[in-house]
Amino acid sequence: MRNRLAAFSLVTGLTLLMFVTGAMMIPSLLFLVNISVTMLHVWLAAGLAAGVAWIAAKMVQAERPGRLFAEAIIASCILFVACFFISGYFYDLSYDGQAYHQESIIHLDNGWNPVYDEPLNVPTGHSLWMNHYARASELAAAVLFKATGLLEHSKAINGLTIFASFFLSLSALLTLRPSSNSKAVLVALLLAFNPVSVYQALSYYVDGLLSSMLLCMVALGCLIFARPGWLLLTAYTSAMIFAINIKFTALAYAGLLTIGLLIALYMSEQFGRLKQLFKIAAVGGLVGVLLIGYNPYVTNTLTKGHPFYPLAGEEAIDVVKNFTPRNLERMNRLEQLGASYFAVTTGNSTEKLPTKIKLPFTVSEKELVALGDPDVAVSGFGPLFSGVLLLSLAVLVLAFRYRKGATMAAIGVIVLLAGSVIVNPAAWWARYVPQLWIVPIICLWLGFSMQGRRLLTGASWTLAAVIAVNALLVTGTYTYHQWEWNQSLREELAAVQTAAAKGPVRTEFTYSWANRERFEELGIAFKEEIDLACDDKMTLTKSGTSVCMPPQ
Repeated sequence: MRNRLAAFSLVTGLTLLMFVTGAMMIPSLLFLVNISVTMLHVWLAAGLAAGVAWIAAKMVQAERPGRLFAEAIIASCILFVACFFISGYFYDLSYDGQAYHQESIIHLDNGWNPVYDEPLNVPTGHSLWMNHYARASELAAAVLFKATGLLEHSKAINGLTIFASFFLSLSALLTLRPSSNSKAVLVALLLAFNPVSVYQALSYYVDGLLSSMLLCMVALGCLIFARPGWLLLTAYTSAMIFAINIKFTALAYAGLLTIGLLIALYMSEQFGRLKQLFKIAAVGGLVGVLLIGYNPYVTNTLTKGHPFYPLAGEEAIDVVKNFTPRNLERMNRLEQLGASYFAVTTGNSTEKLPTKIKLPFTVSEKELVALGDPDVAVSGFGPLFSGVLLLSLAVLVLAFRYRKGATMAAIGVIVLLAGSVIVNPAAWWARYVPQLWIVPIICLWLGFSMQGRRLLTGASWTLAAVIAVNALLVTGTYTYHQWEWNQSLREELAAVQTAAAKGPVRTEFTYSWANRERFEELGIAFKEEIDLACDDKMTLTKSGTSVCMPPQ
């Protein structure tokens, strides 16, 4: 690689990616030989990442690869420390995170082997999800938790994958167009800081993690298309394996992305590379489902008749139905997309209130409040996303006028991503289709790639500005609300800690049994009760936990 920034970005991105994927794949394979999560796992994942970094450095820079390797390792370590401590400062305040994601991590840390051990049975009612859902996120986090004993800090995997997707995207953009460093950095940042990834970064929700992993696949796909290398094919397959073990729907997403890459290689007559990708992706897919994903894919099939229990089959549970706005229930999927992404941004709710169409490029205070939670439902890519879509269409039309070939190639990628969105019946809900965020940024990069067209350049920079403002609105609002809620929770926990000094406090955790970890970490003695009743009951901020506070 001639561009040093592209080389550094590739090696650093691969280092971060392989650490996270290794932290999931290593324990998954060792489960098959009846070895539970141990302290050694994190060092095995780190060793895998370092080994890949060294190989990558030698492949992209024949002269002085040691320097490139050292720079990538140092950068990766700095990012790990930053993500680790930032994650640790913020409590996970999400429902799903506290209800079953953290609980799964705690059980994995305690030695639960989902391949050989009996299914979990917890009275909160969340055993169903803990036993039958894919759990790549929980496994990678459990490896960090086992090594450090710090549950909240282990959310660092979210930040690490965001940065992995940024560096890999930057390397891909610079490889495709090596003369546009500043534009490539901007576009890579906008790609990586997908609103779904941002507003789930401080929780154990998994959609943001999936978003980052899919972006890694897209970036690696571009690199595979541009230059040969077995290491890129292996990294692509690792990202694919991790993705399909995050959520069931990722099987379809990863499959469509891989098919699209195969078609691109075929149309460009790169038949040798096509055969290599087909073989390694096919083997990787089988390994990802049958070995690494043995539980739940194989065990679900053996015990429930199909791999996607409880979301498919005769006993299927519709996890979206109770949150779908009434007006969307009467629409087809394309109509739902328009009714959601051109509407006022709102959080999820069982009230099923109809969506409200709004004027593009406008923002209200209520929309910003909704962005504080990790589960934004209607118009979940931010309040300016409708304007972003309109500007993207304008850029695409202008680009087609000036350079039809390049525009048709971009449209092909857009159609592929749109197809991966439409296959999901809940495509109106941003967190279920985070890859949709990539579509307008493809239009942006297309516009940036065409020189000497004043109107197109102006439209492209306008699009970039609106996307950036939208991303900043999402990031700033989410961080502000999480900070405020965490400060409130810390004050409440400090009061409980003081009260517990006089004796165990009566506590009810309801859906959030994982909060026992918080109490134990703070040395809070508690006595758990069901249907807690008292005069001075304090419900902790966004925690599903109530405490009877003794009189002063």
